[in-house]
Amino acid sequence: MNPLELFVILLRASLLSIGGQSALPVLRDDLVASGLLTDRQVVESLAIGRLAPGPTGLYIISLGYFVLGWAGAALALLASVLPPLSLVAAAAFLRRRMVSRWAAGAVRGLALVTSGMVLSTTSTLAAPMVDGGGSVWQFALLGLGAFAVAHGRRHPAWVIGGSALVGLALAR
Repeated sequence: MNPLELFVILLRASLLSIGGQSALPVLRDDLVASGLLTDRQVVESLAIGRLAPGPTGLYIISLGYFVLGWAGAALALLASVLPPLSLVAAAAFLRRRMVSRWAAGAVRGLALVTSGMVLSTTSTLAAPMVDGGGSVWQFALLGLGAFAVAHGRRHPAWVIGGSALVGLALAR
């Protein structure tokens, strides 16, 4: 793949994301559908992004690495930080306008759309497990982890770490 093409794909995803993994559906469509990555590499990138210190959106750097090595990782880093840095300059201009009801409604709407996109991608990535690739303990661990994050007071990193240990202990 051409480095400029990768940069444009990653920049577009970064521009469309609100934070965290909200760019995942767009990136998956662009990189997996074109054959540059596999779903397994996307899942590995998500795991690396969640386990690495810093923002959860850093999985994009792993995706860039899987496509073009270190050059892809550097392009992904640049593409992921460029939009937020440009917002710093725009914030001064928009500060007075952002307290309006219209802006608050737009932000809520974007958050809902992003949540739907992340849930859709999650179901797509979990589909091989549902189609016969998963066992009872994996489904139980999935439900327990989702419940612990949604209703618990534990940090998600503890849930991920505990789930990884259980997965290592029970996997064959």
